Amino acid sequence: MAAISNYTVIGTDDDFTAVYQPTSSTVYALNFWAAWAPPCVQMNDVFEELASKNSNIKFIKIEAEKFPDISEEYEIAAVPSFVFVKEGKVVDRVEGANPPELSKTVAKYSKSPASSASNGANATAATPSVAAAPTMSAEEMNARLKELTSSSSVMVFIKGTPTAPRCQFSRQLLEILTAQNIRFSSFNILADEEVRQAMKAFSDWPTFPQVYVKGEFVGGLDVVKELVATGEFQALVPAEKDLKTRMDELIHKAPVMIFIKGSPETPRCGFSKKLVALLADQGVTYDSFDILEDDDIRQGLKTHVDWPTFPMVFFKGELLGGLDIVTEMVENGEFAQVVAEAKVPSA
Repeated sequence: MAAISNYTVIGTDDDFTAVYQPTSSTVYALNFWAAWAPPCVQMNDVFEELASKNSNIKFIKIEAEKFPDISEEYEIAAVPSFVFVKEGKVVDRVEGANPPELSKTVAKYSKSPASSASNGANATAATPSVAAAPTMSAEEMNARLKELTSSSSVMVFIKGTPTAPRCQFSRQLLEILTAQNIRFSSFNILADEEVRQAMKAFSDWPTFPQVYVKGEFVGGLDVVKELVATGEFQALVPAEKDLKTRMDELIHKAPVMIFIKGSPETPRCGFSKKLVALLADQGVTYDSFDILEDDDIRQGLKTHVDWPTFPMVFFKGELLGGLDIVTEMVENGEFAQVVAEAKVPSA
């Protein structure tokens, strides 16, 4: 593809300062991506193609981990993320690999699409035709939602993450749960449009946030407020285990247990990504825990096993170490025993 005048790949902080003018009425589309995240590959192509079709929007591609200050300024919690900015203010966001939604959002802010000059049959084709990702069958989606809603004693479906909620109702819910000292897990419905829409029918509830306790739907923010006020919500929630018990249970959850940033499907740091790839190459069956979702576990585990960084790898409840140690074990053949024993079914 030929050079596109309104498309910039940021190489330095000065590049960003040069191309982005906060006081400008121009709409800026910012693409936060990471080389280790497969969904970014397709979305980078879509982003560049959209730039070629919408000359009045400035498209800026930013490697999220390479520019942490910019990522923090725009509250980037996952990649890919697309932020639309005008006059220094965020006016829209698209989370995750969602080509149709990105195309629709670009079209909304493109006042004079490149194709509008044509009066022919293709005049409405302002954005590239991008096929949506394959969808699950109704049965598959139902099974996924059952698994999600039952994945934690208290499961909340919110816009954003606990550290970066993206709407006031999600923020209020998180504040209530924190004030009540209720431990919970969360799912960011902005990162998966299929789940977002399916949850409305699954719960028979049209809005978010949504709260599940022990796999059963409780309600939204207003219902939780009422239940907390009457003391009923606390009675619904299972008794909380102390931190040491929780850590020990997690460490022994599987013969090979890893504690990483993100999930095996979408690791959130380069080291976690490398570990997941290494274990896949070795054919190891393992379970994982996302330490970004629980700061108590994240901080407590460092002291509990006297190891300061993540990822961490445990084998039969014993700490093996981090990425460097496991890599060394693979190279000298010591890890072969872990692979062999991990494949043996428990008695």
